[in-house]
Amino acid sequence: MKQVIPTPTNVLPYEPFGFTNCVRFDNVLYLSGISAIDPEGKVVGHDIAAQTVYTYRNIELVLRAGGLDLDQILQMTSFVVDLANNGGPYVETRKKILTKPTFTSATIGISALMVPGLLLEVQCTAAVR
Repeated sequence: MKQVIPTPTNVLPYEPFGFTNCVRFDNVLYLSGISAIDPEGKVVGHDIAAQTVYTYRNIELVLRAGGLDLDQILQMTSFVVDLANNGGPYVETRKKILTKPTFTSATIGISALMVPGLLLEVQCTAAVR
């Protein structure tokens, strides 16, 4: 069994915060919480739909660095600020990106995320099928 730390490009590196964007262990890739943050650390989008699109763009880049893609996500946990207002639009936007229901999911409502302005953070596990 071998652990590898892929290095995604065009995504904010997490190492300065004391951890990494992802770790690959054999055929499984574990992603840290990924959000709508550009490589310079700025929040992208002011509404949940825009942030969802950019978050999954970042997830896809991290997955590709680990040799996988969006279709190989097995499990995800989504943290949504103001779930009453943002939960429905988040799920609807995600359905347009992830068109195959081949993953498990939990969506959790929260009051805030670490970076002001963020409405969404998604943590995933993906594997070679």
